[in-house]
Amino acid sequence: MDNRFNGDQISALFAEDATWQVGEDQAAQTGREEIKRLCVNLAKQISWSIHYFFPSEIEIGEDGMTAKASFYILDFQTLKNEAGEDEAYKFTGTFNDTFSKIDGAWYFQNIKGTIDVVTPWTESWVDKPFIPDFFAKDK
Repeated sequence: MDNRFNGDQISALFAEDATWQVGEDQAAQTGREEIKRLCVNLAKQISWSIHYFFPSEIEIGEDGMTAKASFYILDFQTLKNEAGEDEAYKFTGTFNDTFSKIDGAWYFQNIKGTIDVVTPWTESWVDKPFIPDFFAKDK
């Protein structure tokens, strides 16, 4: 994602029938093509980002072909604000993901992210913890 949300590179990490849903107001994207389109649209709004994922638990299924994991995320981005100007934002949240092993390689099967804080860098998350409908905005 930190390579300007390169749609080809990101979608290649997903199983063909994978789903991606980040944010309560965002519809799930299903399949590599939808995930690629999402990333291309995000790249239009995000000029820079750095994501830190901290795994809290990774569990390989008994079959050795599936896995599930939960992560914490800390993310910094430069993205367009309501006025169309670049602004620095900080994000925090949690992810609960599943993975599938296909032809010996691991792929994302489902990404389910909950974002708890979306705040401009210049604001406190205490005063402005979440920008309403951030993920529902037309990207």
